[in-house]
Amino acid sequence: MSEEKKVMTLQEQLRADLIEMYLAGDITAAETAQSMEVSLRQCRRLVSRYRESGRDGVVNLRRGKPGNYQLKEELKTQAVKLIRTRCRGMSPTGAWRLLNAGFGLSISKETVRKLMMAEKTWVAHPGKIP
Repeated sequence: MSEEKKVMTLQEQLRADLIEMYLAGDITAAETAQSMEVSLRQCRRLVSRYRESGRDGVVNLRRGKPGNYQLKEELKTQAVKLIRTRCRGMSPTGAWRLLNAGFGLSISKETVRKLMMAEKTWVAHPGKIP
């Protein structure tokens, strides 16, 4: 069996460098996330994965597998309308439950969270990165 050596892509190397700068205290978590073009939550996960690797091996620092499902425009319009009227002041999980159980819309929690953030009916509260 031949063992293939994994090589980091340029994007992964840049992300690793940004994480190193963050861990050294040179930049903040928000700056790290913004530079990597990911959310603070995704940045936390990447930092955690980087720490677990021990910094000696190649770590998959990609954002993840791209989704192949696109929300249909009519479903999105209906969900946004309900979020604006019925889900104001609710958390994304509560809104997701209402949309799925109360109105029969089959949408993921993450999609509801993104729609609520886009409509400014919910603001993510940035937490501390460990």
